[in-house]
Amino acid sequence: MQDEQKAFVDPAASEAIQAAFDASDLGDIEEICGLFLGYSNINFRVKTTAGIYLARFCRAQPDERIHDEILLLRSIQGSGFPASYPIPRSDGEFISHHQQEKVMLYDFVEGETPLVTPDSAHQVGEALGRLSLQPVPQTYSSTALIDIEDLRVFRSQKTTELQQYPEFQDEFLEQTTSIESCLPFDLPRGVVHADAFPDNTIFRDGKLVALIDFEDACVDALIFDIGMAIIGFGYRDEEINLDQITALLDGYRSQRQLSSAEQESLPTMARWCAHGMGFWHLRCYLERPNDRQHQRIHELQRMVRGLRGNDADTIRAAFDQ
Repeated sequence: MQDEQKAFVDPAASEAIQAAFDASDLGDIEEICGLFLGYSNINFRVKTTAGIYLARFCRAQPDERIHDEILLLRSIQGSGFPASYPIPRSDGEFISHHQQEKVMLYDFVEGETPLVTPDSAHQVGEALGRLSLQPVPQTYSSTALIDIEDLRVFRSQKTTELQQYPEFQDEFLEQTTSIESCLPFDLPRGVVHADAFPDNTIFRDGKLVALIDFEDACVDALIFDIGMAIIGFGYRDEEINLDQITALLDGYRSQRQLSSAEQESLPTMARWCAHGMGFWHLRCYLERPNDRQHQRIHELQRMVRGLRGNDADTIRAAFDQ
């Protein structure tokens, strides 16, 4: 990860985690360790007399989306899909409320973040292909966290704030105008993970053992998952890589073949994924400027530029390998 800071185990965190374990039959806590911080939720590794578990402070999503995540994971658990699954409390519920925290407990999957190689890209593509075949659970209602209307509203309401950051403003406005005519995508839809980046995968002994962090999962165009995975697994040293993308697509298509319309739309989908993610970081950055997201916005804007040009040709070429 870019930021090596870990979650801090302070008394408040310890109390919230203890409350979650008190409500569950998972042994007595022996050790709590903070895990590396991402951009949203806070995670801890918890060792008890019964085993090792993941405790997550759910700070990013509303309750209804958390319940959809639980519903989706429970629906695929019996299929053997590689994931970290939520563990119910003794009363059958999954969320423990303590003070301001919403705490969930999960299986702790031992492993590491993979190197970005053709092999890891192939395995992630295969997992996403498997996910695309899963039926949408009844009552599941989560939609994409970001759509083009969000960008339009942001563009109209944040003009003054954007003017403070000309290094981002002009490109964001131009790229939004460029891509909005391409949306929405009229393509096959279903369940997507929507955030398949290396940090959201766990490998052990070279094998994918878990795709994690399903909080962004939703019903969307199925190739959204491929577009997002291209951003995470399709580049080496910030340059698009044909071998990586070919491996990712081969893995995915071993589970589900793409229609000609999906193939034609994939470069634009990858551009939308990069631009939408850049928007998410820009929106957060305006609220709380920080060096980490400043750098990430620049990286994503460079990707968007490339995906409007030669990088789109690289994605198309991957279908011919």
